[in-house]
Amino acid sequence: MIFRAAVLILALFLTSNPSAAQDNRAAARDLVKKWQDAIVNVRVVVKTRMSMAGREVQSSDDTIEVVGTVIDPGGLTVVSLSSINPGPMMTKLMAGSSGSGQNVEIASEPTDLRMRVADGREIPSTIALRDEDLNLAFIRPITPPAKPFVAINLADAAQPAILDQVVVFGRLGRVGGWAPSAALRDIGGIVVKPRTFFVLAGETAGIGTPAFLTNGKVVGILTVRQVANDRPSAFATMSGTEGLGLLAVILPAEDVLEIAKQASERR
Repeated sequence: MIFRAAVLILALFLTSNPSAAQDNRAAARDLVKKWQDAIVNVRVVVKTRMSMAGREVQSSDDTIEVVGTVIDPGGLTVVSLSSINPGPMMTKLMAGSSGSGQNVEIASEPTDLRMRVADGREIPSTIALRDEDLNLAFIRPITPPAKPFVAINLADAAQPAILDQVVVFGRLGRVGGWAPSAALRDIGGIVVKPRTFFVLAGETAGIGTPAFLTNGKVVGILTVRQVANDRPSAFATMSGTEGLGLLAVILPAEDVLEIAKQASERR
């Protein structure tokens, strides 16, 4: 009831103060112009093998495209680990689905990674570090770049409050001509345990991309949080992705930066 009232008050405020909404949009457009080249497409070949009761029943090599965020002028880029290596997440989903049993395993391995930067160049890259707990992967160019990348400074960060508006970045793929994209979204929830996550209100957004406050401070990187579904049900999907043990979240910039430092040390 209190939450509904807060949303109503916010809506009334924006309706009666159109200049505030316009100011946010103008600030968001400035942020997109400043940082759009730090959002890159990543093409990867994923080798997938499905086994049941220890016996391989299906295998495939698929080329997929995901989106990542450059966080260092040397080209270090963060993506959501499950977007380039979906096997472990799919295995957990299969294990938690009614009737699927516990013997299905989906193994995957990303190969032949290439970063497609804003000017159209495709840069061969490699995985520098994986963090399964936070569902993050860090990739970097195999050959150090001759020219520094446009990179988001994760240290220039701030934490939002509930109902704060954030700018969520993205980049379209081949069909969209690789154009940068963005959306203004509200913070719909804040998870504090076992660690801090920010949750967007409404529909989920893409993953591997950053979210900024309209004042220019970076909030964090979008990814997916997964927990074991201990009580699988045929009606699990009726409660949305959370019924499957999945939740799209923004991982705070300071947490991403902490892991990124480990990736830098491993060069």
